[in-house]
Amino acid sequence: MVTKLLALEVYPQLKDVDFRVLRGVELNMRHYEWVPLERIASFTRMEIGSVSHRLGKLDNWGLVMRRSDLGYIGYQLTSHGYDALAIRALSKKGVIEAISTTQIGVGKEADVYVGITPEGREVAVKFNRIGRTSFTKIKLYRNEFKDKRHISWLYVSRLVAEREYEALRLLSPIAKVPEPVAWNRHVLVMEFIDGVELVDLRDTDLTTEEAEEILERILEEYRKIVAFGIVHSDMSLYNIVLRDDGDILIIDWPQYVTTAFPEARFYLERDLRVLLNSFERKWRVKKEWDEVWPSFEEAFLESLGE
Repeated sequence: MVTKLLALEVYPQLKDVDFRVLRGVELNMRHYEWVPLERIASFTRMEIGSVSHRLGKLDNWGLVMRRSDLGYIGYQLTSHGYDALAIRALSKKGVIEAISTTQIGVGKEADVYVGITPEGREVAVKFNRIGRTSFTKIKLYRNEFKDKRHISWLYVSRLVAEREYEALRLLSPIAKVPEPVAWNRHVLVMEFIDGVELVDLRDTDLTTEEAEEILERILEEYRKIVAFGIVHSDMSLYNIVLRDDGDILIIDWPQYVTTAFPEARFYLERDLRVLLNSFERKWRVKKEWDEVWPSFEEAFLESLGE
């Protein structure tokens, strides 16, 4: 479903003081599930009445939520408020000058829009929308989260964007992945891609021979990535883009693990089996495990210096 970016619709109405209030809510959500009104006033160095007035407007615009049944009046940022803060930061840093108001793509836990840089270049602007899937994956590689039930979604969504930016920064010089541009909070800016995810292709859109050639290119790229020391860990037809020029890109990297990670081999094997099974079911491309795994095992061991 295509949805509009609410933060952009209200953005022209926001004043500097509104961003200061939003920032006060954001920073204090590290310590409070619902940030007390008095705490926000203290952070912004404003009178409680003035802060309450601005928060009322922000609530009406859908950028914050209010609760008064806690024994105090408390506020939380909504995803739209977090969007507004990220857009403001990226604009002030000269990364983006404009963003489209409607989506060009929607992932399992992200919305993607077209952005324009000050130089006029089109870029993809990815807003991570954190759910239970992402939280579970975060626990894979963040030991300090393993025994915690309550973690701010702001922190987790920021970490997701940061990790994907880091993966793309490492991999873009050596493999076919999107080129990263910048990140702020839960938002990742990267190169704009003309193409289609393989999951959106019908089984009649490719012949078996064409699909086999594409699979070979994917495996070739993934072997290079594994030899470099990284495992995607969520590989599927959703995460492969067939570009308009016929080339491929491997996308969606926030859940990556290094080959040194204790369960990396398991995730690599799972990635490969998902790919092989998907191509066999959809395009009747048959590849035996023993035909594929040895070169990946060699790349895996090479990355570990073995």
